[in-house]
Amino acid sequence: MFALKVACLCLSVAVVFGENNQQNGPSDRSASIFQSCIAETKLSGDALKGFRSMSIPKTQAEKCMMGCLMRKVNVINKGKFSVEEATKVAQKYYGTNEVMMKKAKDLIDVCAKKAQSTTEECALAGIVTTCIVEEAQKAGLAGGPGSRSRRTVSPKFRRDAM
Repeated sequence: MFALKVACLCLSVAVVFGENNQQNGPSDRSASIFQSCIAETKLSGDALKGFRSMSIPKTQAEKCMMGCLMRKVNVINKGKFSVEEATKVAQKYYGTNEVMMKKAKDLIDVCAKKAQSTTEECALAGIVTTCIVEEAQKAGLAGGPGSRSRRTVSPKFRRDAM
């Protein structure tokens, strides 16, 4: 269960901080994206609490919130999962760790195939998130923000994310 929470946390952090080259700082940009998606999806207090618990999004509201976050950073673009943008997020997260990047790219490819089954943003986000968590656990892609080990995380990503 801990591994699943870490993987969800890593995904959420990666999605929110994935696109941070705007004029505002990363924390301003991520807060703006997060608040924008809350307003857009009208995520209620209970649903927001569930979303922040870092479990796989189960409800439609949680899936739509994740879909909004992914769209705002172009991981979902025009109803499709973007391998290129997801790879950029992984690169920011894992930096120059070639072993972890290979695992991340393999995971992204597997999830891209699963994501072809729909173009509806909320459903797509649910499929992608579930796939990422499951494949990350299989590949041993843990050890990110919020976990006990930070050895595999790029120092630049860690600095930007904090």
